[in-house]
Amino acid sequence: MKLALISLAKDDLDGNGPIALLPLFGGTLLDLQISAAQRFGCEKYIFLCPVTHGALLQKIDAMKQQGLDAEYVRSPSDLVQYASDQDHVVYIADGILPNAEVVEQLSGTPQELLFTVLHADEYQEFERIDLNQRWLGIVSLKTSRLSAMIDIPDDWEVGSALLRTAVQADCPRAIISDRKMGSGAIAHVQSEISAEQFTRRKLREMPVKRDNFLNRFMLHPLTKRSLPRLWKKKAAPQYLGIFSLTAGIAAILTAVLGYPVASLSLLFIGSTAQFARIAMVQFDAILPIRDWTALVLDLLAATGVGILLFHASDAGTLVPNIVIGVLLLAHLLLSSRKPVNRPLALARPDLRLVVLGLLLGTVFGHFAYGLYGAALYSGLFLVLDRYLAKDSPGKPATSDE
Repeated sequence: MKLALISLAKDDLDGNGPIALLPLFGGTLLDLQISAAQRFGCEKYIFLCPVTHGALLQKIDAMKQQGLDAEYVRSPSDLVQYASDQDHVVYIADGILPNAEVVEQLSGTPQELLFTVLHADEYQEFERIDLNQRWLGIVSLKTSRLSAMIDIPDDWEVGSALLRTAVQADCPRAIISDRKMGSGAIAHVQSEISAEQFTRRKLREMPVKRDNFLNRFMLHPLTKRSLPRLWKKKAAPQYLGIFSLTAGIAAILTAVLGYPVASLSLLFIGSTAQFARIAMVQFDAILPIRDWTALVLDLLAATGVGILLFHASDAGTLVPNIVIGVLLLAHLLLSSRKPVNRPLALARPDLRLVVLGLLLGTVFGHFAYGLYGAALYSGLFLVLDRYLAKDSPGKPATSDE
């Protein structure tokens, strides 16, 4: 079994509490460390915290509710209880966060590994090992080596003790190059200022999905600009989710009252809030869970559009409009569940694009015009995608990533 040992022993440079509890991405640095440890393959999470903090206790309770094995210890001597010949422990020091490449190195078969960097004089923020190397705050060891903690005084830093143990055991070293350090292989967050610098770098590196033109060129840039402010509000994802569902319910009510422009506007605003919510939580999800908010919003949107369809139809057009509405829904489901060819990624229809088309059709003519246009557009998209797939069988289709 793999254990994750995460340190909350050091306060940030401003003296506001443990470094791990600095806010990042709508949560804390600790959330990202836990997420990294989960990708290591860790099955148990141990937090080293000499002083009990309410935020840590809440986090442990939340993890237990999610089915994770989590607890905390106060001193180095408490770690001896986890010493065994079968298990493995990965230690993450205060403020240390590895990138995906380092995570991948630790996610395979358990092995003893000490992460270091050369040119010791250039990395003063990390602990020196010898004249040439410094330790980067991550080490993977057999849990049997934790038995050495029994003789360490409680005021001794666990990280330094584990480093000394690893060096004495001649633990293999994974040397991170200057180039990889420059690209963020190991982030070292120590204060609110360094947390903001890390956040800005993450924003610059935020991947742009192969999305349609509306999301990629309008909603993604707007969301990216708003994320630094949203991340400062820990409950912002919940508020955005509530707002999007409220907008969906309000859209149904206005559709029932016969206000198509107001209804479609609310649906578009609600789906835009959901888009921002997904962008907020992409860095800090601890467990992959189904996004029920998006599913419920889709159902609300389908209900609202169905009500508007009935309002916009008469006895002679009701059945044809229902058939076209069902075709539109089928087109959306097909286009969302399969990869598309690269040339068509910018034209891929989704909920926001279809609602915008319905809204424009309603504003400049009639709801049915938008319905017919959206159905025709999505149908042509599927036909062209199928044609390109047959025309270039050797070229793989692209996903949403």
